[in-house]
Amino acid sequence: MVWKELRERLIFMVMSAFVVWHTIAMMIAPGSDNSMLVQQLRRVYEPYLSLFRLSNKWDFYAPNVGRGHLLRYVVEGADGARETITPTDAWSWHHPGYWWFRAWDDAIIAYPELYADRVIATLCQNHAASKPAAITLLLIQQLEFSPEDHLAGRHPLDAEFVEESTLRRGPCPNS
Repeated sequence: MVWKELRERLIFMVMSAFVVWHTIAMMIAPGSDNSMLVQQLRRVYEPYLSLFRLSNKWDFYAPNVGRGHLLRYVVEGADGARETITPTDAWSWHHPGYWWFRAWDDAIIAYPELYADRVIATLCQNHAASKPAAITLLLIQQLEFSPEDHLAGRHPLDAEFVEESTLRRGPCPNS
């Protein structure tokens, strides 16, 4: 009985300490670099902030929302058939899988010379049943999109509001 109460109190104390720790982390992350207190706390909190990607200014939407981008790929069959796939379409943006794919896409877009060939090889394996001849990685960048466009029922990723460019095209090894 005593051990059960002690265990429950210990769990409560640990959880409370975590809530306090995380709250302080959330407060110092966007704090001013001019504050001596924030600088000292950041030394202690930096590993935690970096691990959970909290070490930013929380101003990524202010004052202007950036234009969007997507990674798409085209699976080209030996018979000339082409299928365009946007991997993130399979996920709701609320789902963690969406954000994992977006992080992966962002890395490929930022460094195609490092990742594109491996991605193409992986996609060739993933689509092996359809016997692809080649895979083309496409960067879709959003152009100017106004509130009037939105009110007219258009979407920021409609063809008229995007610019498409090829990141890399590569043959599939078993084609």
